[in-house]
Amino acid sequence: MSVVDIIAPPGALGLVLGTQLGGAPFVKVVKPESPLVEEVQAGDKIVAIDDVDVHTSKHTHVIELLRSNSTCVQRKITILRASASQSHTPERKSLISRRTLAGLVGAAKSPRSRSTEPGSHEPDEPGRPIAKPPISCQNSVIVDDEDVNECTNQLSNGLHLDHIPTLPRFPVLETKDRNCWSEPSHTIFAIRGHNYLVDPKNKIQSGPYLFTARGADLILTNDESGPRTGVAEKYTSILAGHARSTPTFVINFIFDWGMLVNYFEIPTMYVSFLRARYEGSNQDLPTMDDLQPHDRAIIRFLVGSDNHRNETLKLIPKCPEGPWAVRQLVNGKPALIGKRLPAQYSYYPAKDGKAECFEADLDTRETDRVGKKAISLCRRYLTTVTLDVGIVIEGTHPSELPEQMLGCVRVHRLDPQMAPTLPPR
Repeated sequence: MSVVDIIAPPGALGLVLGTQLGGAPFVKVVKPESPLVEEVQAGDKIVAIDDVDVHTSKHTHVIELLRSNSTCVQRKITILRASASQSHTPERKSLISRRTLAGLVGAAKSPRSRSTEPGSHEPDEPGRPIAKPPISCQNSVIVDDEDVNECTNQLSNGLHLDHIPTLPRFPVLETKDRNCWSEPSHTIFAIRGHNYLVDPKNKIQSGPYLFTARGADLILTNDESGPRTGVAEKYTSILAGHARSTPTFVINFIFDWGMLVNYFEIPTMYVSFLRARYEGSNQDLPTMDDLQPHDRAIIRFLVGSDNHRNETLKLIPKCPEGPWAVRQLVNGKPALIGKRLPAQYSYYPAKDGKAECFEADLDTRETDRVGKKAISLCRRYLTTVTLDVGIVIEGTHPSELPEQMLGCVRVHRLDPQMAPTLPPR
C-alpha cells in the first residue's frame, strides 16, 4: 500500500464515491472528464481531505467536505492505494449468504441506512444519487460493497440492530460542525418574570437549564418503519442504545419524513414525583410550598393531566444561523406546542436495567398553517440552518413565576442523507 497526496482544482471532480464494509470511503469511478483522471484510480481509499482524517467516515461525509471547499484554489486529497499485486477489480462478484449478512447487521456499530442513498454521490454535483437497478438479496449475488450495504438493509427486517447511530456533539472536525448537536447558553432566552401576569412586558433572562441535554437523533421513516410514538419503549437502540441509561425526558417531533428526537436528563427530585404519580411510591416528597416556582410548574406538568400538559408545554424555537426567511419565521416566539398539534405523553418505569423515562410525542403533521409553513421552510433549508429547540413549562400562576428554561438542544445543519432509517417493529 502507498499513500499519495492529490492536489485537486476547484469545481467538480468527476469522481463517484462509495463506502466499503469496514467504513472506509473509496473511489468507485473516475469519469473520463475528471480533472484527476491521470492521478486518481478506481479503488483508491480516501484517508484525508485537507489533512482532516476521514478514513473511518462514510462517503457522504467526504462529499460534504469536498463540496464545502469546492471554490478553493486547491484541495488536498490523501489516498491509500493498493500495490499492483494487491489490487482487484471493484466489479468482481462475490457470494454472500443471508446468514453472513445477518451477522453483519447484528455486529454493525454505525448502521447508517442506505435506504436514502441507493446509489453513490457526486462530490461536487448536488443532483440526485445515481440510480442503480434494484438487487435481489435472495439470489445472494453481490456486485460490490455498495450492493452489500443495500442488501444488508433489505435483510435487516426482523433483525436486531445494536443501536441507531446518534448525532455527535458539537464541535465535529470531520464534518466541519455539520450534522451535530450542542446545548446553547441559557442566557439567549427571555421568559416570564415575577410580575408577568400583571405586566406582560416583564420578561427576564432565564437561569440555568433545569434538565441537562443528553443528545439528539435525526431518524428517517418509510412505509416499512415501525411506530413513531413511544420510541423510548419500543426502540432500545435510540441515542446509540443509551436512551434509558439514566432517567430521561424524550421529546419526539414527528414529521412526514422522519423524526427529530431530543433527550434530557431528569433530575432525581422530579423522578421521585413521577414514581409517586405512576407507581404509587410511598417515598417522602417535599411539599410544594417548599419548592421553587419553576419546580412547582415542572412537577405539575409531569404529574398532571394531559390537558394541563398541553396548556403548559411551551416551545421556544430560534434560528441563530440560516437564510433570512427562516430566521424571520423561527424567531424565538413562544408557542404552547400541545395546543398547536396532537401530543401524546407516556411514562415508562425502570425495569430490566433500564431507567425511568417520560416521553412526549408531538405530531407536527397535524399542525396549523403557520406551523406547517415554518416546518416546510426548515425542511427545505435543513442542511444550512442551525436551530435551537428550547423547552419551558409555562408559569400560569404567581406561585409558578418566574419561569426557568427546562432545557434546549441546538441542532447544526442536519443532513438527512446521513440519517439512519427507523427499522421495522
